[in-house]
Amino acid sequence: MQNENQTAPDVVTILWRRNQNGSRTIVAATVIGSAHPCENCLQPGDRFSAARTCLLNNGFQRVFQEMFGDFGVSVFVRTSTNMNCQ
Repeated sequence: MQNENQTAPDVVTILWRRNQNGSRTIVAATVIGSAHPCENCLQPGDRFSAARTCLLNNGFQRVFQEMFGDFGVSVFVRTSTNMNCQ
């Protein structure tokens, strides 16, 4: 039985590509719930490292990452129990 007062987690998925210089660039990102305050870091062409840092600093945890050649997928989740009060 679910607790009706429980808040759904925020989920961010990022598809990224490794560039020739070794850095990773966002190809696409999806958000279920909210990515606040990191929305501006999740645009195609943005650096994956900046998005990852913002998400981790704002209560998200990386729960999955897989590489497919030059591409990769990362999934971040934030629950109400690991949100930072700001």
